[in-house]
Amino acid sequence: MKPLLIGVAMLASIVCAHADTSTYVWLGKGQWTDESLQAAAAVCDRKYGAVQNGEVTSPRYKSCMLQQHWRYQSTARETIDPDTGMNCHDEGGWAVCVPPTGTVQYQNRHGLNCTRTGIVSVCSNL
Repeated sequence: MKPLLIGVAMLASIVCAHADTSTYVWLGKGQWTDESLQAAAAVCDRKYGAVQNGEVTSPRYKSCMLQQHWRYQSTARETIDPDTGMNCHDEGGWAVCVPPTGTVQYQNRHGLNCTRTGIVSVCSNL
């Protein structure tokens, strides 16, 4: 059986309440690279528009990626907690939250504008 290699493209937005991770399986010959996955995504983005956070990946986009030898496998959806700015996902009824990769901006429940980078969060009413 031919081993399958999986490429993961992180689709994140600073201002959006979602952080989606789409997984594609390399079907081509030879070693896959992150650059080849990004190049394939760029081709399909130009044809059909970039897949936005929180939206379903269209069949046309999946077909385009398949033509580039990348088969769509799944999309994991995470949300950004409005109180903490942490990336959260559901684990059987429990929310599991981790610090985000990069920087997120959010408004907490008190209406303060906040910025979180890793484990550090700063909120201000200015």
